Amino acid sequence: MKRKIFFVVSGLLFLNSFSEGAEFRYGSGSFSVESNILGNSQKIEEDVSTYSISEEHKNIFGSRLFYSFNITFLSSKKEQRIIDLYNSSYDPTPGYKPEMSYKLEGFDGQIDVGLDLLHTENGYIGVSGLVGISLPYIKNYNSDNNNSLTKQALPDSKTKIKTYRIGGSLKAGYEIFPRIQIFGFISYAYQTGKVENDCWNIDSSVDGTYFTAGGGIKAFLVKEKTKILFIPLSPQLYLTAGYKYDKWVVKEVKINNIALNVSKDDMSITDSYGFLGIGYSF
Repeated sequence: MKRKIFFVVSGLLFLNSFSEGAEFRYGSGSFSVESNILGNSQKIEEDVSTYSISEEHKNIFGSRLFYSFNITFLSSKKEQRIIDLYNSSYDPTPGYKPEMSYKLEGFDGQIDVGLDLLHTENGYIGVSGLVGISLPYIKNYNSDNNNSLTKQALPDSKTKIKTYRIGGSLKAGYEIFPRIQIFGFISYAYQTGKVENDCWNIDSSVDGTYFTAGGGIKAFLVKEKTKILFIPLSPQLYLTAGYKYDKWVVKEVKINNIALNVSKDDMSITDSYGFLGIGYSF
């Protein structure tokens, strides 16, 4: 709860400093992690909730230039799995299969600045450059049934991921009926950073890719146009519903722990969720 309060307050301060509007979103869906470095050869998958502050597309002073941003906090439920990559020579107990629970939490932020290639009264198609940061972490929890050797070699801990990215986006929107707009977006970026878990002896610099895509619908409760001096303003209040998919891939994460039969592996984290939101703009 404290993290969520901190996230919301931080987002409000960001908006107060830099933004002419924002959308507040709640999402619900699923996330998955694929990597042998967590001790399991199968996909770890669980339900996820998301809390976002976003601006999908905002033109600057009525020009074709635009910006957008998204700040999201993610939190999942726990998923328990048998560690099927456990090193039997490290602990030769017949039939022993330790268990571990995994929980994903974290933060992701992205800012786009771009130009509308097509900009009309009813819609837009724009391209932009992006920069972003991802700070997810995976909490690892021992089962009470695990023996002391497992708890010593693979204790409760956090696998922390920190990546920075740079890339590009394509964004589009169209007002299909008065006050009803559909929108869509797609982004692709190169990312670099680190994966760390001090307790499991993971400390690896990584490179990889980031991809996101989604879309939705906006229903405008208020949509006006006015001008103060030479500055055009468009006061708006709207509701949104949509879907978003994200995928982070990092290559060759290294691990140095004799309790696992793996020394390095790629890591892929995905989430997909539907969202509802309310937004305003000036």
